[in-house]
Amino acid sequence: MKRLLKGYLIAILSLVFLIIVIIGMFAGNSDQCQSTTSDANITTSADKEAVAKSLHDNLKKISGVTEAGIAGYLGNTQHESGFNSSVIQSNAPYSESQAMNPKVSGYAFGLNQWDNSRRVELINYAKSKNKPWTDASVQYDFALNHDGTNSDLLKKGLKMTNIDDATEFLRASWERGGAGTTATRQSYARSWYAKFSNGSSDTAVDTATTGAETTQNTDNTTNNSSGCSTNVAQGMGTSGAPVKEIPSAYKSKIKDTNFTATSSSNTYPFGQCTWYTYNRMQELGTPVENGLGNGADWGKNAKAKGYKTDSQPHVGWAVSFSQGADGADPTYGHVAVVEAISDDGKHFLVSECNVVASGTGTVSFRELTAGQGVTFIQGK
Repeated sequence: MKRLLKGYLIAILSLVFLIIVIIGMFAGNSDQCQSTTSDANITTSADKEAVAKSLHDNLKKISGVTEAGIAGYLGNTQHESGFNSSVIQSNAPYSESQAMNPKVSGYAFGLNQWDNSRRVELINYAKSKNKPWTDASVQYDFALNHDGTNSDLLKKGLKMTNIDDATEFLRASWERGGAGTTATRQSYARSWYAKFSNGSSDTAVDTATTGAETTQNTDNTTNNSSGCSTNVAQGMGTSGAPVKEIPSAYKSKIKDTNFTATSSSNTYPFGQCTWYTYNRMQELGTPVENGLGNGADWGKNAKAKGYKTDSQPHVGWAVSFSQGADGADPTYGHVAVVEAISDDGKHFLVSECNVVASGTGTVSFRELTAGQGVTFIQGK
């Protein structure tokens, strides 16, 4: 009998221990962002704002995340892919042999541009779900729950309470790339925070929403035609996202509103930022010439050809953005036209092309702040 009681006691103690271990496992994870994969449905859309909203709304369901953390994630995602879940780095075509080789780098995939072994793991995970790797919901689930210790880093960033800190932590620790792009990513993040949160007393966030009531970011592609290439993941500078209407604070400052004027002498590729800037400068009566190169080249080429240039904005002048400046394309840069200066003299409004509805000739506007990597060019 004693031996039998002893056996029962051991069995009971073992069961109690097992229960404690299980409870401890759940308790240990109580402060982690819990997965919502059972009901997460991220849209795979050509409208980047729709994708951003979908990501935001699903992340909001997870315990412990903050609006600042989500904004940091969105800012990084915008810079990495423009919210295009099917994009491959440098717009390269899909190659199975390259994609499945963990030693191949510079061939990043998806919303957050997974590369090397992480790219392979993403593809394998998608295959295990019988879904394409381009599915945004699969990438969301992979990032949060199946990217090894990287998922823990993502969850940590999503819990942070400062937008800039969250953005930089995710860039440096989770993305582990993009050195030199911190300010641009933080600008994107603050813009998304202003759009999706319930408001903030943060001056940077308040400024980011100024004049952006009619924001329309409806394109998710990168146009790499010659002339200039403007990644529509932009939304750079003070105002954040581009708008298709002149912001109210600047309407009285702009007299010539014929932004659709074209010139038969224009040899720049249709729809590019260079094409639009040439047309607009002709309309303003201060023309620039053909053959100034990509957007990033206009500053130095114009100066070499005798144009007056400056580091400060002037109404009616063109503005050339070097590669990466204010979020301009890292290969081609960007170029626009200065339309007005703010009342306080701290900001300026540009009109531009190839930002909204890339390649269609759609004109949009942004409020910017003069900084490094920009050259202002007076037409002749």
